[in-house]
Amino acid sequence: MKEKILIVDDQVSFCNHIQAALEMEGYSAVVAHNAEQAVAQLSSQPYDILLTDMKMPGIEGLELFKMARKIDPEISGIIMTAYGSISSAVAAIKHGASNYLQKPFEPESLLMAIEKTVRERQMLQEIRDLRREVNKKYAFGNIIGKNYKMQAIYALIKKVSDTDARVFITGETGVGKELVAKAIHFNSLRKNRPFVSINCGALAETLLESELFGHEKGAFTGAIRRKEGKFEYACGGTVFLDEVGDISPAMQVKLLRVLQEKQLERVGGNQPIEVDVRIISATNQDIQDKIKRGDFRIELFYRLNVVPIHIPPLRERIEDIPLLANHFIREFNKNFNKRILKITTQALSQLMQHTWPGNVRELENVLERAFVTTDGETIDTFILLSHDMQQSETLNALPGADIDIPFKVARAMVEKQFEKTYLMEALKRNEGNVSQTAQKTGINPRTLWRKIKQHELDRSRFVSPKSG
Repeated sequence: MKEKILIVDDQVSFCNHIQAALEMEGYSAVVAHNAEQAVAQLSSQPYDILLTDMKMPGIEGLELFKMARKIDPEISGIIMTAYGSISSAVAAIKHGASNYLQKPFEPESLLMAIEKTVRERQMLQEIRDLRREVNKKYAFGNIIGKNYKMQAIYALIKKVSDTDARVFITGETGVGKELVAKAIHFNSLRKNRPFVSINCGALAETLLESELFGHEKGAFTGAIRRKEGKFEYACGGTVFLDEVGDISPAMQVKLLRVLQEKQLERVGGNQPIEVDVRIISATNQDIQDKIKRGDFRIELFYRLNVVPIHIPPLRERIEDIPLLANHFIREFNKNFNKRILKITTQALSQLMQHTWPGNVRELENVLERAFVTTDGETIDTFILLSHDMQQSETLNALPGADIDIPFKVARAMVEKQFEKTYLMEALKRNEGNVSQTAQKTGINPRTLWRKIKQHELDRSRFVSPKSG
């Protein structure tokens, strides 16, 4: 059944005609002949659309729509009238009616108005669902951790979210600095305005200035039109300056001026523009050392560092690894449409003993790799690489990146090649003994047999003459 529509008009024959036309199109239509009957209907059951006449004895249509909105704030309204005027149309739209029809009208016009209203309702519902998901995703309780340092961060996020205080987040790469910044924004009064993130270390000085402050047409070669910067776009919201420690000295001066005066000028312009944004910044560098060397202005640091938040590396909160692993399992089960239920004790021990140079981001990567390579409902081993190996051996051993191949396909090809090479080396060291190889690598014997068959490995090649 399509949307449920309440038709309100004091002309009985007209109501019946409209009701029949709507029901032929699959809508559920109910009739009321005055505002009192309509309010009784609205109070007894939910309706999607109120289709009401403007002029009726007693309470008129526009006033009825206001009453309906008090009963159900999400109900849509279409106003009908034989006394059409610009003023009444403006009044109806101003109070939230989605459309306005002047009598007499053809059935096609009514159906078009209803279809337009239905599309608007669907769009609004999608926005509400998306906002609900965003708020859920970036709720500060979703930053996983029972470690006492993380608990202190939760409390600080809760306090600082209710203010406009500037926050300065520090921590190693991969600890989740942007996640904390988003948690602050989406739990603040600015949550319905934009959250704009920019990596200050990824852009040259001239490009960064244009990205942050915008530029006027003709300001430089290639500036063929005026462009708003991130500060203007984020008006009323939050700007997240990631890797703020990489900003050049010249840009530091310009950023400091914006923070002090709450105004900016586009590149190539001379008109001051008021800006209303909250600033959250982050760095993985030792900012105090940069200040001592004269590479970072201390007055800018004081402006940014009103509320400092330091996120500890994963190696300092090992007790959070099982929580994080279970969180990623739930996420990947949804994303990959799989049903992995648990991690074995032996596999979890692998995670707990690793040093995690890449922090939570590395843990997420390891879990995702396990989802790609694991069949069944249990993860019994993880492919963990030391930081040195990642930097010097594994990455250098990978084939050149062919960007003509889709990313997911290329990644699967590399993972498949790594798995085959790993198993060949493991079988070689254990002279083709599958049980011994399974024990040494932590791979379930059944899984190992299946992967040997999958990669078409001939284990007899690795059996020494002595072992037959």
